Amino acid sequence: MLTNLSWNYVGRLHNDFLNNLKSINALTLLLNRQRIKLRMALSTLGLILNLIGSVNPNFMPNGDEYAVIIKDTIESLMKDYDVNKYVTIESMRRGNDRAYVITIRASSSLIVRLMIVCGNECEYYIDDRVNRARINANVYFQLVMKALMIMNRVFNIDTPKTLLTHNPTIYGKVLTINRNEVIALSIWDILRLTDVISKEDLTVSDISNIVDTAVHEFLHYILDRKYLVTSTFMRMAKRIPSVIDDGVIHELIAWTLTPHVSKYVAECIKYGSADTVSNTELAIQYPIKRRHALTARKIINELLTRLNGECS
Repeated sequence: MLTNLSWNYVGRLHNDFLNNLKSINALTLLLNRQRIKLRMALSTLGLILNLIGSVNPNFMPNGDEYAVIIKDTIESLMKDYDVNKYVTIESMRRGNDRAYVITIRASSSLIVRLMIVCGNECEYYIDDRVNRARINANVYFQLVMKALMIMNRVFNIDTPKTLLTHNPTIYGKVLTINRNEVIALSIWDILRLTDVISKEDLTVSDISNIVDTAVHEFLHYILDRKYLVTSTFMRMAKRIPSVIDDGVIHELIAWTLTPHVSKYVAECIKYGSADTVSNTELAIQYPIKRRHALTARKIINELLTRLNGECS
């Protein structure tokens, strides 16, 4: 593992991480495997979040924001993520030092690694994927900010605060922090896009791919802020939508519109104008009820009228 990968030096480890390192030995891993892997995964994700977020501090959560981000990630790791399967910890001798390699997988192809070498002090290294994400993260941040500004003008709605999270089970989501909805974009969205954002000349397709997650979550934000699902469903079905109704319609609209809005925004960024989008088929992921389809179609048609070629 140490020789097969290219490692990039970052710096010394802080005390919180060192305390977690002390718990790594054969006996504790045997008796408390999941708990230790969970702690090491959180510490590793925190390091990567800080590295990538330091490129643009405006995206970094702080105070109450960070507490919500941590809580959300822990809940996802415990409920939606197989820590034992997707987090590995290797310990080995490296001369007179001890080295640890922590591997975290978001999918079979999306993997990050951190190496820690401890002698008199402990220093850490990141793999090439994390290093390239850190180097090129500003491209991602700048394009996301441009995309949100364009959507703000096109859909005539305030731009929500946008923060980074380190949740490995998502690329993005809308979170409520201090009663305000914010868009949380995962470091894993940047990590999956390292090959794209490192290009010198980005095409419309490249830009669309980069801003896709931010656009998807902004669409959810629009639906919430304007109460579009509730008001439209009540007019058409003559009753208040259930949680299931609301969720199904939300996803129908977001999955249908995201590729079209992402391309529209990308054209605005690239050329300053965009092609009009007038109609699209519903992106049906699973069997749905007629009332869901009708409500989604009504809202989609309303939002599509905004995509008239103007970018401001």
